[in-house]
This record gives sequence, structure tokens and C-alpha cells, in this order.
Amino acid sequence: MYGKYRGTLLIATTQDGNSHVLEGETLTAWSWFLAHLREHVTDKDGICLISDRHASIKAAVANEALGWQPPHAYHVYCVRHIARYTPCKHIFDRNFDKFCELSPPVKAWIGKISKEKWTMAYDKEGRRYGHMTTNLSECVNKVFKGCCNVPITALVKSTYSRCRKYFVDRGRQAQREIRDGQIYCSHVMKKLRENQEKACSHIVRTYDIQRTIFEVEEAFDPMTQRGGHKWTVNLNERYCQCGQFTTYHYPCSHIINFYQYIDVVYTNDYILRAYSAQWWPLGNDDAIVPSDDPWTLVPDPSFIRDKKGRPRSTRLRNEMDWREPSQSRYKCGRCGTVGHNRRNCPLQSQQGSC
Repeated sequence: MYGKYRGTLLIATTQDGNSHVLEGETLTAWSWFLAHLREHVTDKDGICLISDRHASIKAAVANEALGWQPPHAYHVYCVRHIARYTPCKHIFDRNFDKFCELSPPVKAWIGKISKEKWTMAYDKEGRRYGHMTTNLSECVNKVFKGCCNVPITALVKSTYSRCRKYFVDRGRQAQREIRDGQIYCSHVMKKLRENQEKACSHIVRTYDIQRTIFEVEEAFDPMTQRGGHKWTVNLNERYCQCGQFTTYHYPCSHIINFYQYIDVVYTNDYILRAYSAQWWPLGNDDAIVPSDDPWTLVPDPSFIRDKKGRPRSTRLRNEMDWREPSQSRYKCGRCGTVGHNRRNCPLQSQQGSC
């Protein structure tokens, strides 16, 4: 928050099956936030919580009383990319071994973190649904743009109003698709059409009379030098060796008859239920009945922001926040060239010499 008082707006973001997206980071703040998230938002078991490795978040999640330990929830970390987010375990292991050979210190450091916390290949039950970073929470910044500069009361009202609009719009979209006879959301249907196009070039070999175990061979593309892999498919176990079936919970291009294997979260009925909660108008502030409870609002002086200097961020920055050398933030106001400002502009020295 950037107003008179210091503070951090804590946000919990989730995503529906249609890929629509509706951070003081202290132990006390995160514990309070996660407890209320469980009490007022969801009591569902098996939730996958993706966050950075902030010490306060890890400590709050470790508190079993808050309900964010297995089997109620599974805490994993946000990563940038390793082995191209591959869901295939043997490809990941091969690339990871090469990666560790290049830097023994990195191998020692990353070896202390369980692979289940940061890899897609070791996400055995696909709890991430393919999400490897906290980009879900970054996407919501657009929704709350400008909210961090207003007082708390206005912030709460703005958050309520903007969330209400998103819920109504997404719910109406799901209703339209249901009326049009579309069982599954447009996002997954697009992916399935792409997989069907890829499947046209696959060679399928059946290994049992029940037609549940297959070997699928991809065609080799001499132009891109890709393809030519063989993958084992077991329909009874909803398993494909490529890992995508388990990761995304809808069939990859190696599964031919696929509709019965699509996860229920991708159905428009399920998405409609996610947005069916009733929202109520806040009404006029003058109509709020005053409380009879004797209480006094006392501001905490320690939370007043220093007037001088830029607010210090507690955000744990990762590769997504770094700038490439070519992406300089400085642009000259005199000549428009990137890499310097008007004070040290070459044109200024040329004009002075003239």
C-alpha cells in the first residue's frame, strides 16, 4: 500500500477451468489471512497453494491449526523454469543431471528443496494443474490497479465492486456457453482441437484386447528436428508417459477417445457454480446502523509511513522481475535514445562545444 500508513494488501487468487483469474508480510498477517481464507472462502480439501518462499508464508502454512497441511492443502513453490516445465519425469531427470553438472554449488543448494515443491514432473497427482509460478496473483494486479493508493475503507469497497463485476461477467459467459450446448469451456476445447490436429500424425499400437494400453509414436519433423518419441498410455490409470495427461487433467494428443477423461473442473456447469455466489449492494453509508459496542479507534503511530524516501519493498524478487541488459529503464528526454538521460546526453555536449 502506498498511502499514509504502511501495509501490504494480501491477495488469494484462484483460476477457473476456463483459465480466467479472479501480497506487512509478517507471520501474524499471513496467519490471520490464511485462517480467514479457510473460514470464509473455502473449506475444500486437497487445495494446492502456490507461493514464493517467504519465511512468513512458510511458517504460517506449517501451523496445522490453520488447515493448510496435507491432506487439507499442499504447499508448493513458484519457480521460473527448469527443464522447460516438462511434465515428463525421465526428460526432467536427464536435463536436471546436466544442469547440476555445470554447477556443484547450485546442485547442493537446490538439493535441499524437495522436487515435489518446485517441479512439474514430480507433481504426481497434478495438483498444480500446470501452474508453476505465482503469475495468477500477478494477473489480479490489473483488477486492483489504483486501489493501493486509497484509504482502507475505500480499498475494501473498490475490491468488493471489482470482484463483483468479474464474478457476474464470468458467470454470464458460462451461462451463454451452456445455452449454446457447449459442455466444456472454450479454453479446454481449444486445447483439445490442437491435440487432435497433432494426433493425426501419430502411430498407435494396441497392447491388449480391451484397448486400454497403447504405445503412441509421434512423427519426426525433419525441419524442426522434433518428434519421433514413443509414449506409453494406460487409460485405466489415466496415465500417459509424456506427463501432460496427469498435469493438466485433460487428454494429451496421445489419447484418442478423450471426452470421458476430461476433469470436471473444465465443464461449464462446474464453472457456473464457481461464480454463482450471491453478491449484495453495499447501499448508502448513511443507512448503516451505528454500533452500540463501546470501542475507540486508536491509530498505531508505528504504521505511519516515512515522508522521505521510497517505500521499501519486502517482495522476494525472482527472474521474472529482472531486466535484460538491453531493457534499460532510462530513456533520454532530449534525443529519445535508450541508455542515458538528458543530463549526460551526447547532444548536450555537442551543443555546448558549438
